[in-house]
Formats: sequence, structure tokens, C-alpha cells
Amino acid sequence: MFKHIFRKNKSESNKAAQAVQREKFSKDLDENIKCIQEVLAKCCDLESRPIRIGRDRQIRAHIFFLDGMVDSGFMAANVLKPLMLLDPGDTGGPKLDDEILNSLLPAGTVDIVKNPNILVSRVLSGSIAIIMEGRENAFTIEAIGWQERAVEESQTETVVKGARAGFVENIRVNRSLIRRMIKYPGLKFERLNLGRITNTEVNIAYIDGIVMEGLVEEIKRRIAKIDTDGTADFGMLQEMIDDSTFSIFHQTYSTERPDRACSCLLEGRAVILMDNFPYVVVAPSVITQFFQSAEDYSSKYLVASFERLLRFVGLNITVLLPGLYVAIFSYHHEMIPTELLKSISQAREQLPFPIFLEMLILELSFEILREAGVRLPRPVGQAVSIVGALVIGQAAVAARLVSPPSIIIVALTAIASFTIPITEGSDAHRLLRFPVLLAAGAFGLPGIITAWLMLLVHLAGMRSFGVPYLSPISPFSLSDWKDFLVRVPSSFMKKRPTQTAKTNIRRQGSWKRGGE
Repeated sequence: MFKHIFRKNKSESNKAAQAVQREKFSKDLDENIKCIQEVLAKCCDLESRPIRIGRDRQIRAHIFFLDGMVDSGFMAANVLKPLMLLDPGDTGGPKLDDEILNSLLPAGTVDIVKNPNILVSRVLSGSIAIIMEGRENAFTIEAIGWQERAVEESQTETVVKGARAGFVENIRVNRSLIRRMIKYPGLKFERLNLGRITNTEVNIAYIDGIVMEGLVEEIKRRIAKIDTDGTADFGMLQEMIDDSTFSIFHQTYSTERPDRACSCLLEGRAVILMDNFPYVVVAPSVITQFFQSAEDYSSKYLVASFERLLRFVGLNITVLLPGLYVAIFSYHHEMIPTELLKSISQAREQLPFPIFLEMLILELSFEILREAGVRLPRPVGQAVSIVGALVIGQAAVAARLVSPPSIIIVALTAIASFTIPITEGSDAHRLLRFPVLLAAGAFGLPGIITAWLMLLVHLAGMRSFGVPYLSPISPFSLSDWKDFLVRVPSSFMKKRPTQTAKTNIRRQGSWKRGGE
């Protein structure tokens, strides 16, 4: 019995495979209908119906589309009705094709298709397919009508002052958001398809004449090397095209904001868009980009510079503070003022855990609470955070399981991690504090220094599509420092980043103050 079922399924799959492998249509309408139906067999959302074209209904045809992916009102008014009122004339020659293609259908995109594989792909993408009797071709009409989310404000890159629009899941809308900001014929979008099964559309956006030399070809080469059924998330594509796959640092970074994507395009970078995902990926990227906010360029340069310095202070607190606390109070008591040492020693009296184990437990507990707050529904997640931070923390101090200074250190570390504006950068540095904490517990300050030097060596050896990851620190570039730790006035940033712009370097001409 099982052998019979297996043979039956195998024969059905072979029939479908043979149908897919056909390279052209037949003049027999019934044979073409059977071919398409075999390929799309057992698809309950496939809608197909026979129609008669022309006023005298003398031409037999068949229409295919997917339910839920086509605007039915558009199809009735702009496809079916014109076809039924057509005066076919010379039905034996190309005159009918020209009539349908050029003047009959008031649709944005009407194509003649001669390959059944292309027709099936168009139907699966939301197009209407029309096959007619006696013709070795078919027509596809784009009539996409599925439900999609409207353009809204970005949820992860919020700003007080600045643009509010954010990318959505529709790649066509995302392209238009970039086009609206860069109305320049040199802005190009090259299309690729990723995944043998998913056939996901991927676009590479760049500005011709500004983009880094060889970058687009390298991105296309890396994407073409990906041999997979499909990608479940954009993050998988990022991992596959990164230079250092096993590093916790991303060599490309994602953004939900069209204004940030356009700024990167103007710097000579490329932007990768993928259908069904509400963010884009920028390449190449350097570590300093993860600390720059979109609001930096909407504020005065002194305010923006102060906020950037705060983020770098927050970075060092996130990575080093727990380790320094453990190292100093475990190995280097002489570095602590006497009164402070007495105060902390009294707070730690009769505690059951050494300071290293206490900090490790507190840091892990906080990460568990943070993960729980993110995964739960928003109202419940906020309640979990409040309960974890206040009730459990207070109860742990009252039960003399942990000391109040340790609670303060963990809380300050957590708050400092929130100052990093890009989530990918924040996640990497949150993980880094655990190796630093382990090194501090084992060796004290020498362990922290060694861990920090190993991190710098790792970062110095990284590249993002050929660009040094630590630029403009290494290699040093004085002009790029104008938009690094601090932001100088916009009138002084006349050149693009030296690592991404090799030919068209200048982006700003002479400038005069208002009134001059």
C-alpha cells in the first residue's frame, strides 16, 4: 500500500516537473491549461476560469490568478471588460497581440510571455495570466491587490526631531520612499532573486558615479553564491554576506529609516532591500556608524556632539563597569578611598556569594528579565520589568543575598546600554561585558586590559567589503573625524568618507553664512 502511494506521489511530482520544464506554449489551449494546472495543482487559492474574447465571443481564452493577491475590482474593470469588448480583427497574426499589449488594457504593466515558467512565476507574484487559443504566447497583467501595512513611524529608531516615515514590508513602497528623497537619475536599483523555493526579490540600491568602486559587483557576487531554499529573515542574508561570520559584530547594519538609507547612499555606500521585510541593510559599515543617531543631523552640532560623547561613555560603562567593580574590590583594594571601602564592606557583610559570583548572577538575571519583557505582550512585559527591577531586587537585598552597590552597578550598566541607538551595536556590547567580567574575576585589572587588547586586535583585523572596520580610527583619516566622536558644523563636512568615496569625493561646494 505504502509503495503504491509512494509511486503515485512520485509520478505526480514527475508530471509537475515536466510541466515546469516546458520552455514554450502550445497552440492548443487545453494543453496549455493542463500544463499550468499541473504545476499549480493542490493550490486552493488558484482561481481559473474560461472567458470568450471579442464582441462575437469567437476567441477562447483562459485566465489564471491567485485569490487574495489580485485586486478583483481592477481585474473586472480593466481586464475582463476590455477583452470582452475587443474587436479582434486579424486573429491569425500579431495584430491582436499589439492591440492587447499597446492600447486595449489600461493597466500599468502588461507583458507578453512565451515561457510557461515565467508565467507561473508572475502568477505567484500577484499578476493575472491570460492564455488564448491558437497562440504560442500568453499575457500577464500586474494587478497586485493584497493587504499591506501603511507607512508608519519607525519603532526602533525613534527621534524627537526628524523624519517620521519608516520602511514597510512591500519592497515597491520602500523603493518609492528612497526615490522621494533622492530625485536623481543616477540612483539605480538592480534586481536579484534569492532562494530556489521562495524566489524572494532582492534589490541593490546605489548612486552611479558616487558608489564605492567594485562594491555593487561584490555584493551581487556574494548573494549569487548563496545556494538555499530561501531565507526566513533578513538577518540570515546579513550573516551570509558578512566578511567575518563568526564575529559578534555586524559588518553591515540595518535601518528602518529612509533618511538614514539615503544618507548612506550619498556617502558612496550601497543599500540592500528585500521584499517582505520592513528594513534595509547598508554595506559597507564601520563600527562608528552604530553610535550615530538620525537625530544628530537635526540638532545643533554642539548638542549632537555632546550626545555622541555620552554614547561613547555609555559604551565603556556597558562593557567595562561590572568587570572594573569586580576587579577593584577583589584584587585592588588600595585603589578605593577608605570611606568608600568601609561603606561597601559593611554592605557586603554576611553575604553568601563572592563578589564575582554575585555580579555574574545579577547580570544573568537582568538579561533573563530583559528577554522576558521583550517576548511578552507589551503591557505584560512592562509589568515584568517593574516587578523584576523593584520587587525582586528589593527582596534580594532584604534577604541579604546581594548587596545594594551591586544592584546599582547592574542598573547603571543596563541604562548605559540603552544609549547605543542601533540595536545590533547594543546587542554586541551587551555580550562583551561577560568575557570582560570573567577576565576580571580571574585576573583583576590585567585580565581586563588583556581582554580589551584582544578585542582591539579582533576589530583591527575586520573588514566590511574591503573597508577597515575601525576606520577612521585605523587607518587614521583627519577629514572623517569631523563626523566621528563629535560632529562639526555641516558647512565643514565638504567631503565624503575617504574609505567609501575614492573618485567623487567632494559632496559640498563653497558656503556662506546667511546674510552674506
